[in-house]
Formats: sequence, C-alpha cells, structure tokens
Amino acid sequence: MNICVVSTFEGEVEEYMSMIAEFDEQIRSAVSDFDIGVVKTDKPGISKVIAMINVVHEELFDEIMSSPKMIEWDKAHNNTDIIYSLERIN
Repeated sequence: MNICVVSTFEGEVEEYMSMIAEFDEQIRSAVSDFDIGVVKTDKPGISKVIAMINVVHEELFDEIMSSPKMIEWDKAHNNTDIIYSLERIN
C-alpha cells in the first residue's frame, strides 16, 4: 500500500527527523520504501514534511504510528497528519 503523509507541526524539521530516526529499524520492518521531503512554510515555528511510503506490513506500521512515544511527540508538537492513499501509474 502506497501512502503519502503530510505532517504539519510546531518545531524544527530536525526534531521530526530525530524522532523518525528513533523508529528507523521498526519502520524499515514495515515498509519497503520511505522518502521524506521538506516543504517550505514561510511560517515561523511551523514545519511541514511529506513522506512517501510503501507500506508492506500494515499492522506493524499502524502499531508504530500509534505507539505511546509517537503519540506523545505528536501532542508535544501539535502535529497534524493528512494521509493519502496512492496508486502508482506506470
């Protein structure tokens, strides 16, 4: 399942990347591909990233995304995720 996650949060992109790095091994067990792009917001203190993810183990991916540590980070940074389902066009 290919998804696009648009995350908008308070804080710096480096904080997001650090949090993702903490879950790196687990994420790599649930996905076959994972790319992150940074979006310029021009809003002081507000960051946005776009993650393109090919999820191969949905249950494991859901566990990671709903883990207490991930939920705590989201709350602390007022994070909002918008998730899109994608289909590859050949």
